Amino acid sequence: MNKKWMMGAIVLMAGVGARAHVRDYLDTYSPATLEKGAAEMELWTDLRNPDQGDAYWVHQTEVEYGVTNRYTLGLYGVFVDGQGFSALKVENRYRPEMPASWPLDTALYLELKKANGRKDENEIEGKILLGKTWGAVNVTANPILALEESRDANGDTAWELESGLAVGTCYRHAWKNVTPGVELLIVENQTRLTPGVYIDVMPGIRFNVGVGIGLEKKADDAQLKSILEVEF
Repeated sequence: MNKKWMMGAIVLMAGVGARAHVRDYLDTYSPATLEKGAAEMELWTDLRNPDQGDAYWVHQTEVEYGVTNRYTLGLYGVFVDGQGFSALKVENRYRPEMPASWPLDTALYLELKKANGRKDENEIEGKILLGKTWGAVNVTANPILALEESRDANGDTAWELESGLAVGTCYRHAWKNVTPGVELLIVENQTRLTPGVYIDVMPGIRFNVGVGIGLEKKADDAQLKSILEVEF
């Protein structure tokens, strides 16, 4: 794992953070929050190509709402081809009032996942969202801690603690409405590098697409990832 964390540090230092909208990346979360009363829908579509077995689609539909200018609440369902509705997630993002002396934009993230029977696993995930912007260059990092409920062949369950790191850097509007970027996600069995682009299609509609490349043996060989954002 030391080499993977070193790669994360390299990506973090590569951008020499936050825009009005919430998302610049596919795996990495920005510390930005929605304004009070604002709402946004996100449609996630992933084509996963595991190391063993056939490729399959995973879809997520999320609705986010700005409860206050500093607190965003999100609710989304997860749907997997061949098994239908697999999990419900509740996302909480809180951005504390920060003194001007703070070097990084900061927010706290808590996600609760409730599995639909045995189609998925229950999970509690916490992140610290850190971002910084220099001109057109943004760098964002998310240290991750997660408690995941695992189930063995006998049906017995146990909670396991896992850690991870997501790091992304992008150059905003490098070509008119197109923002290129790259991310590194370091998590157990799914560490990947994801180059991608963020496209401002029109006011209030944005599209992010990239290809996640597995960096370890058990990781998916490739993932085609996309998020369509619509403000309303």
